[in-house]
Amino acid sequence: MSIGAAPGDLRHLSLRAARAGADAIREARGKGLQTEHKGGAAQDPVTSADHASERAILGLLARDRPQDAVLAEESGASDGCSGLRWIVDPLDGTLNFSHGASRYAVSIAVATGCDVGDGRVVAATVLQPATGACLVLDDDGALDGDAPVAVNREAEPGHALVAFAVPNAPGPRRRAYQALVGVAPRVADLRNTGSTVCDLAAVARGELDAFVSFDPAPWDIAAGAALVEAAGGVSRRWGHDGFVVFATGAPAVVAALAGWLGDDGADGRDGIDSRGGADSTDEADTDTDEERGTDDDRQR
Repeated sequence: MSIGAAPGDLRHLSLRAARAGADAIREARGKGLQTEHKGGAAQDPVTSADHASERAILGLLARDRPQDAVLAEESGASDGCSGLRWIVDPLDGTLNFSHGASRYAVSIAVATGCDVGDGRVVAATVLQPATGACLVLDDDGALDGDAPVAVNREAEPGHALVAFAVPNAPGPRRRAYQALVGVAPRVADLRNTGSTVCDLAAVARGELDAFVSFDPAPWDIAAGAALVEAAGGVSRRWGHDGFVVFATGAPAVVAALAGWLGDDGADGRDGIDSRGGADSTDEADTDTDEERGTDDDRQR
């Protein structure tokens, strides 16, 4: 960690950055939203609020931590020399937001290491502008205001409420839903709420028991996964059917998800085969390049 980057300072800056993003979202909405769709996909919008939030966040980081690297959803990566990297999702849940729904969030994390995936997250904030709900990573766990939050660690797979996210590109989206067919009968319910970041915050608070995603982007999960782990949860990632699958939450539920969705080292709990019940049809194996999509074709 670079000189002067005390954990408390980084936590404070992550909260300030999230608040700056939230303020920019409110201002952009007040001016009237402009919306585009990446690749013309209806499920992958980007609005003027996304861009305004990211500009506000990156402007603050450039002033206070110009030596740090940054990875942001809309503008990509910039290098730094401090050994710290900020990972920014300026508005997660854009489709919800553009429809007037309240389930969207600003996500800010800072991690050690020069490359994405290196090191560990040392500060994180998830702020939901519509409700004011805010989780911050602390030395002793995850805090909602001044109150600690906790994962429902005793949750069992058969009674679990599990949220999920799938890719946007048609081929991967279809295959992810096929994989989840093997999960749905084994849990209390599956939910797709449209915001990975809000779901991860809900897991940290114990409102959901676990979350699973297929090919998540770093900005989707960096802050939220750190908060879940700080609140007593576990995280796991593995390969399945061409995906990187990520799950986090209650230990028993994450272990079961890994077993059902093809992690060979996992216990599927009820003896399901290692393919997790996914239907690997010829159609699923012959996606066109357009259907497979790109690294940017992920649920927003």
